[in-house]
Amino acid sequence: MNPRNSEVCLLYSESDKAIANLLEDALNYYSIDIWKTQNISIGSKIISETVQVLEKAKFVIVLWSNNSIKSALLKDLASEAKRNKKVLIPVLIQGVRIPGEFLDIQPANLVGWDGDHENEQIVKLWRLIQDKVLKYRSKKVGFNQFITIFSLILTGIGVILSITTPEVRCFLKLQCPENLSSGNAPQLPSETNLPNPIQTIPTPQSTIENPLPNSTPTPILNDKGDSTPQKAVEVEGFIFKLQSCKKSNQNVKCDVLITNTLKDRELRLYANYTTNYRSKFLDMEGLTYIAESIEIDAVKVPYYTSTQFIQNANVKLSVNFVEIPSQINQIQVLNIAANALTSSKPLKGIQFRNIMLSK
Repeated sequence: MNPRNSEVCLLYSESDKAIANLLEDALNYYSIDIWKTQNISIGSKIISETVQVLEKAKFVIVLWSNNSIKSALLKDLASEAKRNKKVLIPVLIQGVRIPGEFLDIQPANLVGWDGDHENEQIVKLWRLIQDKVLKYRSKKVGFNQFITIFSLILTGIGVILSITTPEVRCFLKLQCPENLSSGNAPQLPSETNLPNPIQTIPTPQSTIENPLPNSTPTPILNDKGDSTPQKAVEVEGFIFKLQSCKKSNQNVKCDVLITNTLKDRELRLYANYTTNYRSKFLDMEGLTYIAESIEIDAVKVPYYTSTQFIQNANVKLSVNFVEIPSQINQIQVLNIAANALTSSKPLKGIQFRNIMLSK
């Protein structure tokens, strides 16, 4: 990540690096990229880079602990961010008294936090950043859109001037040759007394493309003709392709086709097992719903199942959710929990976004 483009900067004491890593991982889970300082107490190069990032960042998160409240440099950086009208977010990771000049800002309380992505304070932190980032980006996008459209208009005028005939340019009062502007236009041959035929001059049709990239993936019609987005992700040789998410009454069922591109091996898939092994989805309000069960080969299990995947063979996974409110018709993020049994760590990044629920 380029630190100069980071919207969120995290300040912390080197002794609090472990909790800083957990916080970075939690915010990355909600698609928020942050830049962390690396031992800001020493090194002129590191301090210089930190100051540069602070100038670009919109948010500054400060971890307050027994060590950080004693760091004069960290307090100076936090004060500078506050003076420059940054959104300063203090986070308590130990039961300490925040320095006096920051007492007017309500802190997030992560004392005793174990890294759970669904912690109430983490969700509130994510919503605060998301709301502010979207407002900032909308202003920036609006200005960029104006500049782009204005440039396209100038380009269109240039195209008209370059390819239309002198008569059209004169008619538009843009440019007239001397023989036309003086009224001494050449006469047609005298073989005919008919009026001059009116010539139809084709007007060039300029194609104006969308000046802004669409941040939402374009839905692709599936075999059934509905608008469920066809999305796929590949993680460690497993291809996960979302087929559909359908809602029936208060139940939601998401079907995912899984293909193993490597040699035969076993994959464990989870419904609701432990904190780090849960399939779930976030609605558009940021609320989390945990999977009630998963199905493979028409066998429904509430916790997890292990399946042997043959190379290049497709296996259908169904993830079931129950007691979903009737007003929910779109999923913001669907996360599938899995791990290859050759590794003790979960597979990361099995996510699908902006899914419309079909009937």
